[in-house]
Formats: sequence, structure tokens, C-alpha cells
Amino acid sequence: MSCGGVICTPHRQASEAGLKILNDGGTAIDAALAASAALCVAFPHMTGLGGDAMWLLSDGHKVDAILGLGQAGQRLPDAGSISERGPASAATTAGALRSWSLAQNLSREHWGSRLEWKDLLAPAIDIAEQGAVVSQSQVFWQNQRAELIAGAPGLQRLCYGEDQQFRKEGSTFLQPELAKTLRQLAHAGVDDFYDGEVASALAKGFASIGNGLTEEDLQNTQAELVDPIKIRYRQGYLFNMPPPSQGLYTLRALHALDRADISAMENGGTDYYHYLVEAIKLQLANRNRELCDPLFSSVDLRSQLSGANADADFARIDPSQASVWQEPSHPADTVWFAATDKEGRTACVIQSLFHDFGSGCLIGDTGVLWLNRAAGFNADPEHPNAWAPGKRVAHTLNPSCYLSDNGEQFYFGTQGGDGQPQTQMVLATQLIDYSQPIEAALHAPRFLQGRSFFGSTENLKLEASVDKAVASELEDRGHDVEWLPVLSPLSGQAGIIHIRPDGRREAMHDPRGDGVSLGQSTELTEAP
Repeated sequence: MSCGGVICTPHRQASEAGLKILNDGGTAIDAALAASAALCVAFPHMTGLGGDAMWLLSDGHKVDAILGLGQAGQRLPDAGSISERGPASAATTAGALRSWSLAQNLSREHWGSRLEWKDLLAPAIDIAEQGAVVSQSQVFWQNQRAELIAGAPGLQRLCYGEDQQFRKEGSTFLQPELAKTLRQLAHAGVDDFYDGEVASALAKGFASIGNGLTEEDLQNTQAELVDPIKIRYRQGYLFNMPPPSQGLYTLRALHALDRADISAMENGGTDYYHYLVEAIKLQLANRNRELCDPLFSSVDLRSQLSGANADADFARIDPSQASVWQEPSHPADTVWFAATDKEGRTACVIQSLFHDFGSGCLIGDTGVLWLNRAAGFNADPEHPNAWAPGKRVAHTLNPSCYLSDNGEQFYFGTQGGDGQPQTQMVLATQLIDYSQPIEAALHAPRFLQGRSFFGSTENLKLEASVDKAVASELEDRGHDVEWLPVLSPLSGQAGIIHIRPDGRREAMHDPRGDGVSLGQSTELTEAP
């Protein structure tokens, strides 16, 4: 608990970077920027400078959103089509640093920051030059992706030690090329990534791997300050990101559940999981049919988020029978992190390479690992989410927040592709419907419908802490149940910042990982 600033990230070095900025008088945006840069160094399997980002910015009353998304190049990769990994998957630009630029401008112009890029990037540069500590999460995903890493020289540099074996948890590794890139960005500003020396170096790297991108594509990449989307849920408002984010469908699922008396259901009981699963199944199907870059379609958000639409969605849930599940799933990984400053302003961010380790391509001599977001385009040329020059792909990223009528605030999110809305539903219902403390909400058993991670199956996965009788009753209703370990890292790496009506703040990262939450003057809750 703290009355000062707090920060929550999946890696201690990133949390420490953000806390340093808070202690130096920085805003929540400044702290999030420093933490984000540090994660690009210390958490390279999940995020990087070559990724995308989405932000929610809140002063406790008004919420703004930033979309920092890359777009397809003007031509396909040299291979002629998009692949899941490798150069032909690295065929969209990276929007994260454009979002950093926009966020920093807002921090200086509206939140009173006096810090410069040299201040914000200094912790990340130190980590790259002095050594990033290998996390439990990196070790887990190295082992999951052993075959991928063995065929990708760039990933070997990140994941192999001098003995050509996987790096061990707690060991350190240096990234001198990335440090050099960060130093240039600290000197020239992060827009140099798109129209300066770094952009030129990236363009040379693109040409060498044949991913179809050019320096002009980088220059055309922009971030947007947009209105978030929201719904009324219980005694407050839930906020999320507009298309091309899947946040629309997270909100639609919860909007339907607002018609159910969740708090009257046994917490963790059969009805609880059945209603949550069925609500998100409907919305994942809707997402798969229609989500795309809104610049290439007409999305009627007013209709999508209307009360009448929520009534109709809720009416489609059969309380006693699972619906048929035949949807292709979207495995993906990312990082969620958030910071609140002493003035009570919050930055809630998700940043991603799309799949863990992204495309697997380090670009030129920059040390920058590039995303494989192009793999999210639909292969059907008639689909709304089909590839087109300059088009943004449908996104799984969707950070969330809840502002209650009584002044209580929750900021939360998670990694996990299709698992993101599912984990958000568990967190939202635990925090809002059951009034659980954040530790209990993060420990609550989770579910994953569909192939939310590679190598899995298209069934309903339950963490083993779900009661066996509940699983049996779910099977009786037609759910095909498979078990995950208790507190499985496959079910997300979530986090929460909670601001109480009296202004006190608390934060916690997921017990399924080794993330850390820190507060000014005192350390808060740390995952064991």
C-alpha cells in the first residue's frame, strides 16, 4: 500500500527503472516509458523496440488512449507471401516508439514532465551495457521454443550463453548493439527510429532479409491519440481499446454478463465458468469474422456496444449447454505494465512482438528484434483482415481499466493473445462482482478456451485449482475440459493497480511469473 507512486511490470529491472523515474519527479507516463524501454532489453522474448503498443492514460476521471501500431509495407516480402516466423513474418512496421513519442509529448505538455529522453532511456542503456538478468519467464519460453531458437541465429545471441546452452535464470547477458541504438535514440529522440540514423540502419537490415519493408514505410508509421471505448458495468465504467484491437469484444462479452447476477453465483463454481466461457466464445467468433483496420471498413461502435446488442448476446447463452466451438484461435504473447504517479495519474500499457520472440529476426546491426505481427493477417484475400499495402492488422492487444462511481479505480491487463480477454473477464468479475482483493483476483483459477498458446488444443483448459466436481459438471454441459497446472504461466502474466477512493494505491503482478510491483518509499506485493 502506498500514497505515492506505484509501478507494476513483469521484470524487476523494469520496475526499478520505472520507480527511479517516479522518484526523480517523473510522471506515470515517464515511468511507463522507462519501464517499457527496460523491458525491451530485459524481457526480449515478449517485447522489444521492434514491436507495437497500446496505452490507456487516466487521471481518474478522463481516460485517453494511444494506438501505436505499425502497418503493412507497400509490397509483400520477397517470398511473395506472409509466413508465421522469419523474414516473411516481419512485414509490418513497428509502432511502439511512435506511441512513446506521442506519450512523452503528452507527459510534457499536459502532465508537467521536465524529463528528457536521455533521462528516460538511461536505465535501459545501463541494463543493455551492464547486464540484463534472465527471468524465469525467459527460461520457460526458451525451453518451449528450443526448435525455433536453434534455427534463428539472432535468437541464439539472445538465448545462448558462451557454452552454447540456454541461458540460466538469474544469469546476465549484454546487448551492446541494442545499447548503441538506445544511445542514439536518447541523443536524437525516439522518432530517429523512423526518420533518422536508426531508421537508415533498419532499412539496410530489411533489405538484407527481404521482408519487403523500406525506410519510407518507417516514415509513414504513426501513432494516434484516440477515444477509448467503454461500457457501463455494475456501478462504473469499463474502458478498453477501439479497433483494430480486440478490446471491442472483451467489452461485448462483459456487457452481456452485466445482464447476469454474477455475484449470486458461487465464485469459481460451474455457473461462473460456464457463463464466462460462453460469453467470450460468442465474441471470439464475432472477432474472427469482422475485426480489421477500421480505416479499411466501417465499424459501428455505437451499435456494437449498445444495450440492445448486449441483451441479444446474453440471450444467446444457453445456461445448461455449451455452444459448439469451431473457431481458429490466435496464440500470441506480450507484456502488460502500468504506473501511477503521486498525483494519481495512471499509464496502463500493453506492448508486444506478437508471438513470443516475434519474427525471430534481429535487424541489421541495431540489436532490434522485429515483430511478426504480419502473421495475424488472414490468408483469405476476401476477408476484412486480409493483407493490403499500408493496412494495420487485427490486434489482440487490449489493456483495460475500470472507474467506479465511488472513486475506486482498477487498471489491469495480461499477455496471451486469445487469453487476454478471457483473463480480463476473470479479473474484472473477481474485482468488481466479488469485491476480491487484488491478490485473490490474481490467484483465482483461470480458463482458456481454444488454442491460446502454440502446441495446445481447441478445447477448454482449466487450471488444476478449479474444483474437480466443477470440471465434471462443465463436461456434463458439453465442455471438452483439459487441465493446466495450478498457476500456469500459459494462462497469462497479468497485473493490477488498484487506487482506492481515499487515494491509497496498491499493485501486484501475477503469481504465475516473477514480476514485481514497487511503490515510492516501500516495496509492495511481489509474486513469490
